[in-house]
Amino acid sequence: MNRIKRLSGIVIAIVMLASCTSQKNLVYFQNDELDGKIPDEQVYTYQQGESNVSPEYKLQEHDMLYIQISSSMDEETSKLFSGATNNNNNYSQSSETGIYLNAYEVNDQGNITLPIIGDLKVLGLTVDEVKEQIRIKAEEYSKGVVVLCRMVTFKIKVTGEVNRPGIYTFYQPSVNIFDALITAGDLTYDGNRSKIRVVRKNANEDVVYTLDIRKASVMRDPHYYLRPGDIVYVEPNKNTKTLTNINRPLTTITSSLSLIASVIAIILSVRKL
Repeated sequence: MNRIKRLSGIVIAIVMLASCTSQKNLVYFQNDELDGKIPDEQVYTYQQGESNVSPEYKLQEHDMLYIQISSSMDEETSKLFSGATNNNNNYSQSSETGIYLNAYEVNDQGNITLPIIGDLKVLGLTVDEVKEQIRIKAEEYSKGVVVLCRMVTFKIKVTGEVNRPGIYTFYQPSVNIFDALITAGDLTYDGNRSKIRVVRKNANEDVVYTLDIRKASVMRDPHYYLRPGDIVYVEPNKNTKTLTNINRPLTTITSSLSLIASVIAIILSVRKL
């Protein structure tokens, strides 16, 4: 009986030790020594030419922009400005499909073509810069112009060891790696925080970058900010996965041994009566 109890205790201890993962492999924003500690304050002085302002995405060919132009002073002109948006009345403009179908594509020449305004060069501009360009052009035809401009193709694919893998659309001018991971429900326990892969399609090549989000210095990494079409892949942590696979059979064995020990204890108690 004592042997069985001792064996059960040993197995339980092994399971508990196997289920432990070093804290430094789970904590974000550590110092670069990766000792599991997060300093109360970390300061990085940007060098000449660097900036701590998040870079806004600059439009490329085939990006899609949802644009609404209205005039508070001229309702008829507002209808003319929005003429192209009436081509897809079967879809609500409040739905993602409707917004996409009523968007304007940046063509191979880097232009979008708007009602009344005509061609407008937008290649290499930010969304805010495009919005201002449209406002200036629209003011030539009407006063009190209000312009709404949103990019609708800023999609990021997040896969691997995250809680909600999928394709996510962002409507903000810049998206960083944590925006994508948080939207996908953060990493699972098995996610390898030291190897977050960012797969990016450039003009003539596909490139895979690796980010270590345990380090606070990741925010200074040139690939910390994502681009439309990026794929974020979270690798499994090999050690954690291995321990998880060990834990499952060990847990079953521990439960079985505990049950056997309980049955034997009951039998011995009955015999003594």
